[in-house]
Amino acid sequence: MLLAHDEPLRIGPTGLPLLTPADIAFGYPIESRGWRTLTARTPAANPFRALRAALRRALRRHPCVIAFSGGRDSSLLLAVAADLAAREGHAPPVALTLRYADDPQADESAWQEAVVAHLRGRGVRFEWERRQITAELDLIGPVMAPVLRAHGGPVYPAALANTVVLADYAAGGSLVTGNGGDEILGNHRAAVLRAVLRRRGRGLSRSDWIVVGASAAPSPLRYLIARYKVTDPCWLRPAYRRAASRVVARNAARQPLRWDRSVLSARTSRAVTIGERTRGVVARGKDCALVEPLADDRFIAAYAAFGGHWDGLTRIAATRLLADGLLPDAVLRRTDKASFNASRFGSHSRAFASTWDGAGCDAELIDPDALRAAWLSDHPPAGTALLLQQAWLATAVTS
Repeated sequence: MLLAHDEPLRIGPTGLPLLTPADIAFGYPIESRGWRTLTARTPAANPFRALRAALRRALRRHPCVIAFSGGRDSSLLLAVAADLAAREGHAPPVALTLRYADDPQADESAWQEAVVAHLRGRGVRFEWERRQITAELDLIGPVMAPVLRAHGGPVYPAALANTVVLADYAAGGSLVTGNGGDEILGNHRAAVLRAVLRRRGRGLSRSDWIVVGASAAPSPLRYLIARYKVTDPCWLRPAYRRAASRVVARNAARQPLRWDRSVLSARTSRAVTIGERTRGVVARGKDCALVEPLADDRFIAAYAAFGGHWDGLTRIAATRLLADGLLPDAVLRRTDKASFNASRFGSHSRAFASTWDGAGCDAELIDPDALRAAWLSDHPPAGTALLLQQAWLATAVTS
C-alpha cells in the first residue's frame, strides 16, 4: 500500500536515509506522530538552562557558526550564544547570513540589521558574514547535483543545499540552526486556550476565534477542519490525492490537548528523524558538529516539564523567556516569515521542467502534465520538490 510506513528506517550507500514512493509523491513523510520516542528525560523544568547547555556544546568547537536569517529562532540563538560566549570566555560565534538579491520574498535584511544593531548596542560581540545566493541552492543545482548522484535518489529535506553551504563555512567547528523552533515553541492547543482565558477573549479577531475553535474542538471535528485546510496535491492522481489528504488530516487531529504531551510529541515523526539524520550526515562529512538546540531532546523535555499539563507558553512568551531581555520586542512579536521558494525552484529546475517528458515518475500515481505545470508556475508547491529530484535523476542517468 502506498501510504504504509511500518518499515524501519532504511539507509542508502552514502549514509542518507532512503525514501519511499509515498514520501516522494507527497513531498515529505506524512505518517503520524509517535514514530520515535525522545531519548532524554529530565526532572529539571528549566528550558532556559537547557537551551544554554546545548549552545555551550556548540561554542566549544570553533568556529561556532550560527545560521542567522533574522527570524525569531535564529535571532534567539545568535543572541544567547553570543551572550554565553562572552560570559564564559568562549570565542565569539559567527553569524552566517544567506541573502537573495533576486528574490524579494526572501529578503529579511531589515530584520537582520535591526537584530545586529540591537545586540551590538548592548555590547554583545560576534562576527557577521553575509553571502549572496544566486543559483547555488536550486533543488537540482550545482550543490545538490553531486549529492543526488551519489545517493541515487531524492533526499529529505529536498532543500538540503542550504545545509551543505552552511556546513562548508563551519568545517572543523559547529553549525547551529533553528530547526525545531516552530514545532516546539508554538502551535500547542493548550497554550492557545490558556492565552484566551487570560485575556477573557478580549481583542480577538475572527481568525483568532477560528484558531481557538480548532484548538478546543474534539478530534473528529479537528479532522474535518484539517481536511478542509490541507493543500491539494494536484499533481497526484485523484485516489492517491484523497488518501494522502486523509493521512495529513488524521495526523493533525491526533495532536494532544495537554501541553506537555503536545510538546513531547511534536518532533517524534519519521519526517523529523529522516531530516535530522540527513542534515547530520552532511555536517559530519564537512567535519562539522550539527547543533539544533530547539530540537535537542533535553531542551524539549525541560520545556515540556516547565509548562506541565496546562501551563504552557505562547510562542511570544517562550521566546521572551529564553532570550532573557537580549532581543528587541518587535522581533519577539514578529509573526511573518520569509519564503525561499524562488531560490529552490531556480533556473536549473525551471530549465529541466520546461523540457521534461515525464520520465522518472509513475504515471499511475502522478499526473505528468499537472506536475510540469506546478513546477513552471509562479509558486511551485514545495511538495513537488522530491519528484523534481527523482525525475532529474532519471534523466541524468539515461543521458
